[in-house]
Amino acid sequence: MITALVLALVGATGWWQYRSLSSEYVNLMREQQQALTEGAAADLDYKLGVHLAALAHAARELGEQGVSDPAAQQRFLADKELRTMFDNAALATLDGAIVAIAPPTAQPPNIADRDYFKRVRDLRQPAISAPLLTKGGQQPAVVMAVPVETPDGRLAGVLGAALNLQRANVLGDLSRATVGRGGYYEIVTRGESPRIVMHPDAKLLLKPAGAAAVAFDGDTGNDLATHATVRSADWDLRLIVPARAAYAPLEQARRNLLLQLLWLGLGCALLVWLGTAWVMRPLESLSNAIRTLRHSPDSEVKLDVVANDERGDLAREFDALMAELREQRLEVAAVTDASPVGLFRCDSSGCMTYVNDEYLAIHGLAREDAQEGWLTLVREEIREKVRQDWIRLVNAEEPLNATRRLHRKDGTQVLVALRSRPVIAEGRVQGHVGTVTDITERTRAERALRTLTAVFDMTTDYIVQLDAAGRVLYMNPAARRRTGIDAEAPVEQLSVADFNPPRTIERFRSEVVPTAMATGVWVGESMVWDARREEFPVSHMVIAHRDKHGKVEYFSGLMRDISAAKAAEQALRDSEQRLRMVTDHLPALISYLDRDLRFRFVNKAYQDWFGTVPERLLGRSLQEFYGDEAWAQMEPYIRAALGGRQVTYERRVTGPGGRRDIQATLVPERNERGEVMGLYTLDSDITAHHEAEEALQESEARLRTVADALPMRVAYIDADERYRFNNLAYEREFGLSRDQIQGHTVHELLGDPAYESVKPHIRAALAGEVVTFQSEVSQSDSYNCYEAQYIPQSAANAETIVGFHAVITDITRQKLEEKRLVNLAQIDPLTGLANRAGFEARLAEAMDRSRSAGALMALMYLDIDGFKQINDQFGHQTGDELLKAFSNRLSQGLRSSDVRARLGGDEFTVIMEGLPHADIAVSAATKLVIAMQAPFGTEQRTIDVTASIGLAFYQGGTATAAALVRQADEMLYRAKRSGRNNVQAAALPIDSGLT
Repeated sequence: MITALVLALVGATGWWQYRSLSSEYVNLMREQQQALTEGAAADLDYKLGVHLAALAHAARELGEQGVSDPAAQQRFLADKELRTMFDNAALATLDGAIVAIAPPTAQPPNIADRDYFKRVRDLRQPAISAPLLTKGGQQPAVVMAVPVETPDGRLAGVLGAALNLQRANVLGDLSRATVGRGGYYEIVTRGESPRIVMHPDAKLLLKPAGAAAVAFDGDTGNDLATHATVRSADWDLRLIVPARAAYAPLEQARRNLLLQLLWLGLGCALLVWLGTAWVMRPLESLSNAIRTLRHSPDSEVKLDVVANDERGDLAREFDALMAELREQRLEVAAVTDASPVGLFRCDSSGCMTYVNDEYLAIHGLAREDAQEGWLTLVREEIREKVRQDWIRLVNAEEPLNATRRLHRKDGTQVLVALRSRPVIAEGRVQGHVGTVTDITERTRAERALRTLTAVFDMTTDYIVQLDAAGRVLYMNPAARRRTGIDAEAPVEQLSVADFNPPRTIERFRSEVVPTAMATGVWVGESMVWDARREEFPVSHMVIAHRDKHGKVEYFSGLMRDISAAKAAEQALRDSEQRLRMVTDHLPALISYLDRDLRFRFVNKAYQDWFGTVPERLLGRSLQEFYGDEAWAQMEPYIRAALGGRQVTYERRVTGPGGRRDIQATLVPERNERGEVMGLYTLDSDITAHHEAEEALQESEARLRTVADALPMRVAYIDADERYRFNNLAYEREFGLSRDQIQGHTVHELLGDPAYESVKPHIRAALAGEVVTFQSEVSQSDSYNCYEAQYIPQSAANAETIVGFHAVITDITRQKLEEKRLVNLAQIDPLTGLANRAGFEARLAEAMDRSRSAGALMALMYLDIDGFKQINDQFGHQTGDELLKAFSNRLSQGLRSSDVRARLGGDEFTVIMEGLPHADIAVSAATKLVIAMQAPFGTEQRTIDVTASIGLAFYQGGTATAAALVRQADEMLYRAKRSGRNNVQAAALPIDSGLT
């Protein structure tokens, strides 16, 4: 560090010296060059003045001789000695035309547009032009011009002379002048856009001039430039010396200085290094001693603790510190070795740098296995992966808390708790220190305690613990709930007398406690109090717990509520009594047979049927009681029931009361293993049922005979919509047999479309409503209409509907006749179109369809223009023939689906449905107007007529048919007022608010 500071100081000093000398050198050079530049500028200014004066003198001589003779002017320019000073000369008139030029040219140019010419002509003062290209030879030049005046003072012309910038003249000589090594002059015009007047490089003449080189600012890469003004021409004369030439001496001086500074710095650095090393040698010795003690604290090292200086003070303090550390290390080692907890320290690579004896004992390891630690207990195939996980953990800055199960080398297992914290030095984790605790036994005890506590908390039994004096120590949740004690309430102030009635307390004193103390446990039944201090019975166990000296410490009480069991026992006795009373009063035979088919129970009906007292039947076998003939009928069913199946069969018996038809049911009884232990038998008298069935079958036969003779279809359909009865007309209608109809649903028989049409009526009939409706079936070549009546069938209790009767009559003839009469009433007899009644019916139906679908429809209202005059002129017969022809032409000009009607007289209407847009109706109406313009031929004459049409539209809403007709009529009258023979249409569909 000292060496670096010395080198920095030497370098800074050399740089400051070089900077000062460089600045002075450059300023001196600039002053000298500036003086040279100003001298050159003054010399050039003088020479330009001489040239301008010579030109002015020639102009005065020319003015005195006169300028009227061009030949004389040409001779004057040729003889005058201007050629020695200028490259050419010319005389121009006031309009810019050159009248004399030397050396002469074939076609002298006009210079009226030149700035210098205008300045001399207008101001009558001499002028020097900016650098320009000559018009004749396109050479770069500077022109000097002066006015030529007559003796009487009039301006007669302009005399000009040019200096070619590329030739040897006052300017060309200066461009070839050199200053020092490589220095040169250049001249530029002044102003906003300076141009080069003179430069050693002829290619740059007349080009835009750049800024002059800047002054020296410490960077020798910039050329040294000075400038001075040439006043006579308003130019800048620049002297530019290239940097390599201008600063060459300075660069050589800088290289010499740097070389000197380098040797000076190296010498100083070497001396400083050697001196510092000699001074720090004692500290190196102390550092070596510290390094040795760090790696081996018990090593013997020699420190200079006698020196009376800072090094001696440091050595003495370090020696005292090491003594304290050794003492503390011995103390810590003694504590850790005696610790019941395993202690360890590991580095960032996961290796153990320290473990105490308890750590080795917990892991079952020898001292030579200490470095690997617990990793030696990991299986070989996964050890490397576990090691990498361990390294990642001990390099983390977070504490480590984990529980690990270890398989020790002796085959035993141990559960340990690992706790460690990171050792962080200089912001980096150096490893972890921690503890390992054997928690195997503690975990087992805690698990057992949690299990026991969980059992106590979840059991529905009541568990109470009392001390030897009878004070409560613990009550489980079930006991607290039954006795009304809050789950979080303390119980230490309660005693056994708070939960037991006086007689139970007395029994504790006299029986329970002495028995438990003598034998360790007492089991029995007792009465305890609930939350309302009402007694209930419990099955009670009291356990006496003794300490290691045999003294009773506390009692545990386990109680189970047996009030339900007690009530169940009583209920069972009551149930058996009630069952006996019920079975004895039933009209059926009820018995129970054991596995050997012997009676173990019979009801009183056996006495009523067979005249035998029930007690005499108990123990007798079934075969013995009924006899061999009856047994042969019964045996297959009995064996099936003993096999585990419930069996129902019918048989006929003969007893004192006569012949009986019996339905017998056998139900097997099974034990907990599923084995059949006996049979319950129920024999019901179904004699009357059989007689009723026979009568019913006879009645159904009569009913079917009557139903088959009826011309209408008759069927009975149950609540599941399945056919249960149908007559012969049903079979003829569907072409199916009775078996193919019965059992199938209405949906299956009719199909989807027909079923959907009758589905609402079926639902109504099954809801208890008598339904009557008509159904039409139209095909291309046939038409049929049926009237159906659905009559609900109530159950015997009259509360539910079990089905319905369907009576379907063919009313096709009546319906066709009705349609014929209706059509006659709605047809206009003259034209065959719909009359007013038919129109109103069709319009209402069309508006309903439009309202449902939201589709656009149109109503066309039209009549014949001037029809009344035709009737009056030619008679009603001709009028009727015209109406027929008009209706025929009307039908031909419309769609087949459009409804046409004659309301009366010459008024017609057309209903058009399903329109995509209104233009279709307007177009159709327009075509009708055009079609009606063709002449109509009758028997006597030909008649020309026209038609007027009004159009109204509807697209859903609440508007009425009358409102729609009214709007169409208004449009018709608008067409009449517009000159007739035209169509007028409403702009929008009729407003839904109109009525």
